Amino acid sequence: MTMAERLLWLAEDMAKRGAHSLTAKRRAVSTAYYAVFHAIASLCVREILPGEDKQSAEFERVYRALEHGSLKTEFSRRPLSSNTALRPIGDLVIQLQSERHRSDYSPTLRLYSIKTCMQHIQSARLAMKLLNQLGAQDRRVLAIALLFRQRSA
Repeated sequence: MTMAERLLWLAEDMAKRGAHSLTAKRRAVSTAYYAVFHAIASLCVREILPGEDKQSAEFERVYRALEHGSLKTEFSRRPLSSNTALRPIGDLVIQLQSERHRSDYSPTLRLYSIKTCMQHIQSARLAMKLLNQLGAQDRRVLAIALLFRQRSA
């Protein structure tokens, strides 16, 4: 099981076992987002450094190059926003990231029922499924768009 898959499992486990705990549901939603984030980071490494040893400095550098702040921006503009395979992933990532922010930074709000919590986890599961179904060209476009800034002329 990959780290992303383990995080998604953990999110679901937290939500179910902590169904009566607002804190557990908050953590579950946040963890579901992180599952998708790590799935994307792994995809980027596989595209940039196929077959690289996970213990290498190069692997860690590429893995850590993905930034939370740029995800929303990059998924909202071309080429990701106009790609029919990548747009649904971007929509899910943006929604999950927004929920992660609400979950982590809005401590006074009563945010999630168990139903809404599980819906966010299912969104993360769908995003990871869509990532796994991407073809080679779409994986390459995604990795390049997310890891390398576009420079204006």
